[in-house]
Amino acid sequence: MKKGKITLIGTVVILFVVTFLFINNSSTKGEISEHSPSKRTEIKVENEKKLKEAEEIQDQLYQEDGFFEYVSNKLTEKGYVFRMLLVVNSKDDIRVKYILANKEATESVQDEVKSIFYGAVESNNLDPNSFNLKVGDNNDGPDW
Repeated sequence: MKKGKITLIGTVVILFVVTFLFINNSSTKGEISEHSPSKRTEIKVENEKKLKEAEEIQDQLYQEDGFFEYVSNKLTEKGYVFRMLLVVNSKDDIRVKYILANKEATESVQDEVKSIFYGAVESNNLDPNSFNLKVGDNNDGPDW
């Protein structure tokens, strides 16, 4: 995968996370207005901390010659054409979905993709419990 594609994907993911946090923050505004200014500041600081944590995780995963580039290269070598969706809620809640474009997501195909993915998790000294991996094909709808 080229650096430009990684940057584009990373930008899209960051925008998604920022939008999610903004919507989440907007939906709790009613609750916040009932709290003191110090409570609002505390919530704002916590949201900023979560956003910074998510950005750091994404930077780590998307760095050049890093985790997602390695997984993408291995899947491409095996003949997979795919799209990847990523949601980083925290360092302990990273959701990844590979949508296969050229193969049906049979159980054996899912096992192979998961084996490649979790092999990369292990070789990068990442916590496998932090990841929620799903493998589907173009016939699958979103199932987060």
